Amino acid sequence: MQTTQSSHSEIVLYIREEIIMKVLILGFSNNIVNEDSFIPNKKGLTLSCIEICENKINELGHEYEYICMNKKNINKCYACGPRGWGKCLETHTCIQKDDFNEIYNQMHKYDAYIFVTPVYFHEMSESAKTFFDRLKRCDSFNDNSEIKDKRMMCIACAGGSGSGTEETLNSFDTLNYFLKTNMVGRIPVTKFNFNKQKELIKETINKLTS
Repeated sequence: MQTTQSSHSEIVLYIREEIIMKVLILGFSNNIVNEDSFIPNKKGLTLSCIEICENKINELGHEYEYICMNKKNINKCYACGPRGWGKCLETHTCIQKDDFNEIYNQMHKYDAYIFVTPVYFHEMSESAKTFFDRLKRCDSFNDNSEIKDKRMMCIACAGGSGSGTEETLNSFDTLNYFLKTNMVGRIPVTKFNFNKQKELIKETINKLTS
């Protein structure tokens, strides 16, 4: 609360209301450490980035939920129906009875999203591709989308050689285009630049939640 004096000797009070944001973090790693890759604090690179996000969000006083997507049962898109489109085109739900619809139907509760994936074969992980393929199918042509215009940041984590982060982030650019979200940051992380990128992740979360 800030107090100031007006020209008429009246005391005017300005109260700045703190806005608590809710952030959804989706991680696409099974958290099994690869001994040949980069292991800060005996954790994998992807999980280490997720923990940086969690700690920064807590520091800023916001709320978050983290979901390890590799522990969810999400099948590939069947491209069912005429011309490869099922009911998802009109009803914006998927006919498959797995964990996808539950997560998709909860995404409207959050103000911003953080997507963190390892890089495999110069692409996002298999679990990430599976989820985002179906998300695009259900939401890209949804005129009443509750994901549209929300903020997003994406982190591509490449252990080993460190190759493939830009290709993975390009895929996130495509996702951002079709979902009509607001990309706040796209961050490449390797074992070579991890210490530097930690600070960039924190700075980007400041923008994501401001």
